[in-house]
Amino acid sequence: MNIADLEKDAGQAITFVRDHSPEMSLRTRLIVAGLFIAVVAFLAVAFWPTKPVHEDVTPAPQMVQADHSVIAARAPDAHPPAPRHIIPRGYVEERREAIVVAPAPAASSVEVDLSLVRNGAERRVIASSPDGQVVSAIDIPIEPALIPPAPKPWAAGLAYGTDHSVGVWLERDIGRARVGVEVAKGAGRPRAEIRVGVAF
Repeated sequence: MNIADLEKDAGQAITFVRDHSPEMSLRTRLIVAGLFIAVVAFLAVAFWPTKPVHEDVTPAPQMVQADHSVIAARAPDAHPPAPRHIIPRGYVEERREAIVVAPAPAASSVEVDLSLVRNGAERRVIASSPDGQVVSAIDIPIEPALIPPAPKPWAAGLAYGTDHSVGVWLERDIGRARVGVEVAKGAGRPRAEIRVGVAF
């Protein structure tokens, strides 16, 4: 859904209210107008494009963890010196890692394990080696990454029925399943509904 769709729906709602105004009481017209304004405002907020945020690349110190692995120091540099290795044609270097390991006495080779982890808009690199001790680790972000927006599993809104009933509803996505509940009040007794579906 985009702004054009919202404008189209708004026009249809206005036409409906205008055409049926003689048949509606003042209370009903006020309820319809209020619901219309609330729904349009809700849809505008819910479907407004959410932009990704830039990665936080502020400098950060090196930290040694309890298992002797190291969270690399973060030292952003948009224009670092050329790397010692070849960057294949067509590729763009986004970040560079510099790890120094003191090998164990019996080690004939040294393996280094790296993990890129994310917490909100911050990303850090964790280094460890089964064949020695990581002495230093530096993470050099060259081009900050775009962090995708967090998913929004909750939804809520207002409901208006052709029998002039009004209500509220709440839904939540759990994996691909969608569950929800609606409570409405019309001319008769209040009613409640439970919804279960699949998101696709």
